[in-house]
Amino acid sequence: MTLMGVLMPTTSAGAAGGLLQRVANRPIVCHVLDQLKRAGVDSATLIVPSWGLDDLRASIAGEGPADVDICFVPYGHERTLEDAVNAVAELVGERPCLLHVADGLPTQPLSELVQAQAEDERPDVVAYVHRSSGESTALGTHRLLRSVGYAVNGQALELAGVCMLGPGALRRAGAAQWWRDGRLDLAGISERLARGGANVAIRPIEGWLQCGGSTRQLLELNRFLLDLLPHQANGSVSFEDEANRIEGCVVVHPTARVESSTIVGPTVIGPNAQVVDAYIGPYTSIGAEVQVEGAEIERSIILPRAKITHIGGRLVGSVVGHDALVFRDFSLPRALRLNVGDGGEVALC
Repeated sequence: MTLMGVLMPTTSAGAAGGLLQRVANRPIVCHVLDQLKRAGVDSATLIVPSWGLDDLRASIAGEGPADVDICFVPYGHERTLEDAVNAVAELVGERPCLLHVADGLPTQPLSELVQAQAEDERPDVVAYVHRSSGESTALGTHRLLRSVGYAVNGQALELAGVCMLGPGALRRAGAAQWWRDGRLDLAGISERLARGGANVAIRPIEGWLQCGGSTRQLLELNRFLLDLLPHQANGSVSFEDEANRIEGCVVVHPTARVESSTIVGPTVIGPNAQVVDAYIGPYTSIGAEVQVEGAEIERSIILPRAKITHIGGRLVGSVVGHDALVFRDFSLPRALRLNVGDGGEVALC
């Protein structure tokens, strides 16, 4: 079964920057496209805000998967979001498609979901549910599950940000009411198709990781993706000196420099990064051109061109932004001196 991928914005506001949040040293949207490719998708269409189009196009061209035909459908200045959805429906036509939000991932391979679908009765819509982190099932999801006769059995369930649409289902869904309270409403779309006579099936999956930009969500997604690194990844890496100690799955870019340091995987170190006299612990992503010297870091995301030196403690569960500088100042009088931007967060432990 040849599938087409359709990537939707999670919110009607369409913040393109969220798709470019870096986890495991690549933009989230590139990891989503990887999963689509492994599931057999040969072409993908992205509905993107026009103000983020250039950055998205450049990032996907440089770091996205090869051999997937990418089409961008912008909206914003001259085209509404509803017009963009209608345009994509025309592009998809009668082909089946995987409808997927652009900033989240299921915790099991999409290829498994596609294979299971290929072996059953092929309904018009397959929606996926997973256990909710909350205490109850959301009203829209509950209404959908009840309408198709899915037994909840007292579980709190959430709808994942991916569903499979059969031939022509995207066109039949129309563009109206795709977003409720500013968020993509897959439950409402599926329920509307069911009321129109479509055969809607509900399938359970292990879990869903949605990235809304919070530190916790970013670190959780980073951890998940680092666990997928090939276990033989550090086999061909040559290091600057014999004083390095490497444990577990460690991916170091050939242009990076690692000197007199301990690296414990799963960890990835990006191009032109410098790690000197440091400890880099599990589930850490060190971005391009990052400098780490005399510091200990664990379970963190260090974004490109950040510099962390001699901080006098271990940095844990943190996200350090682009071009950030984290260092220990020995000048007197001793005090905390912070330069924190809008929306920043500092935890003093």
